[in-house]
Amino acid sequence: MNTILNKKIAIAILSGFLTCSMFAQGSTQEKKLEEQKFQYYEMAKPQIIGNNGQKKIDLKDLKSKEISTEVSASKTADIYVENNNRQLEIKVWDQPKVKMVTTVYYEGDGGKLTDAEWFEKLNLTIRSTNSSIKIKSGTIGGGSYYSNGNSFSWSGSGEGVTILNVDGSNNSKQENAKRILTIYVPKENKLDIESKYSEVLISGNLNKLNADITNGGLELQDVNTLMLRSKYANVQVGNIKTAEVELINGRFIAKDADELDMDTKYATIEAGAVKKLTIRSTNDEYEIEEVGTLQCRKNYGNLRITKLNSSLELDGTNADLKIRNIAAGLEYIKINNKYADIRLPMRNVKNYSVAYLGAYSTVYAGFEKKPVEETAETKAAVKQKATSREVAPFVTATDARPGTETKTTGKEKNNISTRTYLTLSDPVGDLDNHFTATVGDGKGAKLDLKCQNCTVDFK
Repeated sequence: MNTILNKKIAIAILSGFLTCSMFAQGSTQEKKLEEQKFQYYEMAKPQIIGNNGQKKIDLKDLKSKEISTEVSASKTADIYVENNNRQLEIKVWDQPKVKMVTTVYYEGDGGKLTDAEWFEKLNLTIRSTNSSIKIKSGTIGGGSYYSNGNSFSWSGSGEGVTILNVDGSNNSKQENAKRILTIYVPKENKLDIESKYSEVLISGNLNKLNADITNGGLELQDVNTLMLRSKYANVQVGNIKTAEVELINGRFIAKDADELDMDTKYATIEAGAVKKLTIRSTNDEYEIEEVGTLQCRKNYGNLRITKLNSSLELDGTNADLKIRNIAAGLEYIKINNKYADIRLPMRNVKNYSVAYLGAYSTVYAGFEKKPVEETAETKAAVKQKATSREVAPFVTATDARPGTETKTTGKEKNNISTRTYLTLSDPVGDLDNHFTATVGDGKGAKLDLKCQNCTVDFK
């Protein structure tokens, strides 16, 4: 009986040992398999991983190749460039053809692919017809790899150079390097550029340029004719003959121009000498060195002019105007404004006449003001306007003129709930409200100003 029990015990111990051995062997095999997978992933993944999981490689350690392609361009052919997320360097030359050049970075033997194949992998195309040449610079698809059960990926959009394998497929992306595409174009051909999320640099003078820039920048030299549409971009231009500019939330800087037509919102504009300037502006800052004739419709913001030569017409609200010098040959100034500060130094003009109308204004002048006699109907109309018209939205109860009362309305206009109403008893009695003046013989420049709640300085 004891012998049988001892055998059963021995068999049980042996079975347990075999089970433990098999389990240990299985665990060892699984561990070896995981180690092999880990080594495989380690070989496949980049040597240096950035914070975003993207491969970072020193470009000096990679192979590179400059690739190019070109097409003939007739004098009448228009050149169209559509670009996304790639810096453009456009160079003007005297050859009758368009050439496209860039640099590709790769790993492996790059001799297997032709330039045309590389351009295809980089999503760069050029097509030509008798009347046009079209260049398209698109984004490159991203890529991914796995390591330790985690997936790492990168996108073809955004900044950075894409690193390609020898077969032309995406391998990684280098964020701290720029993708640059160089395009050579003839000077006389019309150039049309649509670019997003990138900088466009143009070296050499152009005949005609149409540009649509979004979230980027444009820098060019002299151009005869410019058509510009821009959002959230900075633009710097040389000398211009004629230009039409639409700009939202950006900066525009130009040298001298024969004719500028500006339609801007929430922007900063700087220009040198402009012979003819037309402005449609909402809440912009304008700084003009010299202007011949100016027509302006402006709401809010500032317009500063170093020198005015010939004429100015301004229609606006809350549009401050400051001119440092007015030429002796001034022809006329016509202003219809509200709630503004205006500076018109007339010291260089010897003969001119002034007609001013504007309730609750303060006028500083070195000439004698002659009050205009109001009719009974005019007085009643002026009083009614004074008791019912709102003052500028920026005026608060504490900013009201002395001797006025304020009240608040429940209606909200332009997101402003508190309004100030003027209830001056006799606005007609103020000399600065309505007057005329003559300086010299009065046969020179004509100044016609209508400005309510304004401060005007003629000195």
